[in-house]
Amino acid sequence: MAFTGFHAAGIDLLQLNRLQNSKEFYDEHKDEIKRLVVQPFHELIAQMTPAMLEIDPQFVVVPSHMVSRVRRDTRYTKDKTLYRANMWMFFRRPRQERESVPCYYFEIHPEFWGFGCWGAWGRGEMEALREMVLHEDQLFLAAREAVAACPQMHLDGELYKRPKFPDANPAYQDWLNRKEIGVDFRESGDFSPVLDGSFAGPMLETMQRLAPFYRFLLAAKERADAARREAVQ
Repeated sequence: MAFTGFHAAGIDLLQLNRLQNSKEFYDEHKDEIKRLVVQPFHELIAQMTPAMLEIDPQFVVVPSHMVSRVRRDTRYTKDKTLYRANMWMFFRRPRQERESVPCYYFEIHPEFWGFGCWGAWGRGEMEALREMVLHEDQLFLAAREAVAACPQMHLDGELYKRPKFPDANPAYQDWLNRKEIGVDFRESGDFSPVLDGSFAGPMLETMQRLAPFYRFLLAAKERADAARREAVQ
């Protein structure tokens, strides 16, 4: 089926399911959650896939491997709430469990919706990225230009309290001083584009414009992985 937007009733049902925190309630409403929430994600993925594969032909494009589960994985968290109120999807390459892989995402939350592109979580990736920034690598310059061309997006990622390279170009400080890095769009007031599906086209166009930023993150991962392999030889 063609993507026509998400359902307000589905967003409300996710929140109610989390508040109930009950397997019995979830089992009773599982088919409704699948129809109102999960299926629209699958339809959106089908609409986006041809253009996203032009960005990276190695993206996983099997919807069941791309959309978050309603049931939370509570193995590694103190919060043992069984179900989530938000849902998201990723376009990213295949990965090992808990491996850092650059990705594009789209998320619906009861309080906001948004999308973006993130990476550089893995060991050595920010170090490799900073080297590209400091040496004004062409991949960095293209990434910076791409982000600047998308004024609705903002650079994000936890900042260090003190500059790591205080003498570097002031224009690059926002890139150098992060523990991980990404770009985000977030809307907390107007959900109408999500409900009528009109966000999908502009979001996809933005993701295409951000392809140089994605390739920059991918290069940082590849260089960090190569450095680790050399270190153990």
